[in-house]
Amino acid sequence: MQTNSASPDFLTAELQAHGLHFVVGQRYAKAAPRLEPDELLAELALQQDARLRSALIPLFLQNTQLADSLPSALAGLDAHGQMTLKVYYTAAVMLQDEFVSELQRLVPNWSPIADLYSCELGVDQDASGDVRLYQLGEFHARLTGLAINWPGTYRHAAMRLILRLKQEARWTA
Repeated sequence: MQTNSASPDFLTAELQAHGLHFVVGQRYAKAAPRLEPDELLAELALQQDARLRSALIPLFLQNTQLADSLPSALAGLDAHGQMTLKVYYTAAVMLQDEFVSELQRLVPNWSPIADLYSCELGVDQDASGDVRLYQLGEFHARLTGLAINWPGTYRHAAMRLILRLKQEARWTA
């Protein structure tokens, strides 16, 4: 499955089809033919566009059932793609604790996603949430060779989702 053939605009439309308005495309994204969930996860993990990769976090937070597609998505990726998908999924797992009250209130039928990969990624299970997110960021920096503020990047993606969901709730109230 390791194709990375989907364009950024196509993936933006796919995200919108899943109710996630996180990335704005170059042009208005029309309704996309739906990728299978495992294909969508794999395509996002392979994207060169950092905004699309980081969309995995709000996608998992808002559509928790997508966690069921992880094994199939991972099976179609090379080792680097697998690690990328595991990192973003694990960031979503960690951030759900921070934003649990908002997610429960704003996402219909929200349920928590299980921590499947943090041990594999070198994250201490007994550490505080901030320390765990920092440890994940350290792993991500080693994986990518980019010394950026990964925890801030993860948190920004989750906060953008929460702000958008609050805005949508106001629009429908």
